[in-house]
Amino acid sequence: MKRRVLNHGHAVLSMIATGLVLSGLGDMVLGLPPQFGAQTVQAASSPKPIIWDVAIDCRTWRNNGGIPPEAVGRGDSFLADGRIFPAGTLGAGAQSNDPNDPGSIGKWTQRGTMAATVAEIVAGTRPAFFATWFHLLDDGSGLVVDGPHPESGPMAVVGGMGRFSGASGELFDEIIGTNNTGCPNLRLTITLKKQAPK
Repeated sequence: MKRRVLNHGHAVLSMIATGLVLSGLGDMVLGLPPQFGAQTVQAASSPKPIIWDVAIDCRTWRNNGGIPPEAVGRGDSFLADGRIFPAGTLGAGAQSNDPNDPGSIGKWTQRGTMAATVAEIVAGTRPAFFATWFHLLDDGSGLVVDGPHPESGPMAVVGGMGRFSGASGELFDEIIGTNNTGCPNLRLTITLKKQAPK
């Protein structure tokens, strides 16, 4: 899906965020609904997917050297944060939710390196960037994924912490809407594979 961009300030940042963005939890995760904890524990040892919502916070988006969004190009890096919520928390379309709203189960951080200019991305160049995503849950568990993005297929689960230690698998993401910072709300579907015998 191609996205249009306006060549100024916040609209450019929002486009980049949209275009570019685009666990042993159980009872140990404070504030986690019981049915969600059961889902994640099972997913850690079976092919049943883990599903989380993520609200990306445009207020945290930074490009290396402070370069403006419209000036980013191949090799430039960026960093952005967001919050992780149980599946189904965030609605579709333009929403008024704030990433810092109550109900979060952890922090999401993305670091990435551009593979194209904004003009090339608007023209359809893919992947737009390569990124590492950190899903850091409030209980100290977490998952790390890496890969080309967006619209380039799944990202690889390359490891984890806590009960996700040694995790591997794939992550698919879908932009379901936007939040009040102008950045995307995502729905993540993570399928973990059983670790191969050593």
